[in-house]
Amino acid sequence: MSRRPPRDPGAPKRNMSAYLLYQNAMRDTFKAQNPGMTFGQLAKYTSAMYAEMPPQEKEAWGARAEADKARYLHELSNYVPPPGYDVKGDAVVTHPVTKPRSRGGGKNKRDPNAPKRNMSSYLLYQNCMREQFKAENPGMTFGQLAKYTSHMYKSLTPQEKARWESHANQDKARYEAEMASYVPPPGHDTQGNLVEDHRISKKYAKKTKDPNAPKRARGSFVFFTFDMRPQIMREFPGIKFVEMGSIMGERWRALTPEEKKVYENQASEDKTRFSDAMQAYNAEKALANPPAPVATPPHAAYAAAPAPQASYADHPAAHPQMYEEQEQQQQQQQQQQQQQQQQSYEQAYAAQYQQQYADPNAAAAQVPQHAYDPNAQHDPNAQHEQHDPNAQHDPNAQIDPHAQHDPYAQAQYAQAYDPNQQYHYG
Repeated sequence: MSRRPPRDPGAPKRNMSAYLLYQNAMRDTFKAQNPGMTFGQLAKYTSAMYAEMPPQEKEAWGARAEADKARYLHELSNYVPPPGYDVKGDAVVTHPVTKPRSRGGGKNKRDPNAPKRNMSSYLLYQNCMREQFKAENPGMTFGQLAKYTSHMYKSLTPQEKARWESHANQDKARYEAEMASYVPPPGHDTQGNLVEDHRISKKYAKKTKDPNAPKRARGSFVFFTFDMRPQIMREFPGIKFVEMGSIMGERWRALTPEEKKVYENQASEDKTRFSDAMQAYNAEKALANPPAPVATPPHAAYAAAPAPQASYADHPAAHPQMYEEQEQQQQQQQQQQQQQQQQSYEQAYAAQYQQQYADPNAAAAQVPQHAYDPNAQHDPNAQHEQHDPNAQHDPNAQIDPHAQHDPYAQAQYAQAYDPNQQYHYG
């Protein structure tokens, strides 16, 4: 919400209308007479008292308003605004004021050729009397003027109300006659509204209530109003609804704890009644609307289904090229596995060989005396040069993937490279 621009504190105070002068003068009096009224109720009460005022008193308040207006104009003629303020003392706004964006996105687009809707008797009265009431009360705001117009309409005599209701009936007949001959264009409904925009939001959509649902529990104050409302209507015949509410509130607050206990017990019993009724209501609703049957799990449906039958299209003979590619891939995988096993065996043997003959003393302990010369220098690299672990492996040798695997070949190969066996080197 945009704030009003600041005002020069030395500027003349604006004049007030007759109604505002009366409101400021009688506010404390009405507030003392009706301590239970809220701000809105007090404003309506003041507006009603001003509307029922005799013409002589209204003229007196009008004269005060004219005197206050003359005072304001005289002070304004001698006022020199400081820099940054206009001739009335308001600050000059240099930045543009942006209008806040409405949440609803604006009104629904309507066909401009659609008949104009009819108005009620109150709206006809409001449109006719707005300018007159505005001229009689120039200081009233829009909300105060609307409340004042509503009060004046309620104060009309039955004959005057009948005249406005006849105007409303004529306007309704006019609207119905025009709607009978109206042909909406494409994309509009029978009322002339756009079909896309004429939708009710889920947030404001009215929920349908089940007529068989139990009535909600009432509070202790509601049971108190059942006993107190007839008594107040007998004491104050013709009392208004707002005033009756304020009186009932005052009397409820004036009750003793023992007196309130009676109505609290009634509220507790009604709460128990509502709880029992809701249980029975939900049970009946569950019986009337049984849950949907549970669907069969996918794995159970698969087990119950018959096994698929193989067709000629699935046989390898139907796709010879694809079958040859698969065989080649399998052969390559088998060759890679055999090469990896061969390399792992050779690496293990080479590591054991280096560990055994890297130390001359260890070699002397394992080699026989007649083949060992203690004065000769031991060259560990020479022995490694004589032994070539890759000599027995030919990487270019072709391996037959269709050959049968001999489970005893691995054991024979492991015996050929026994790390515990002693070797003789001449």
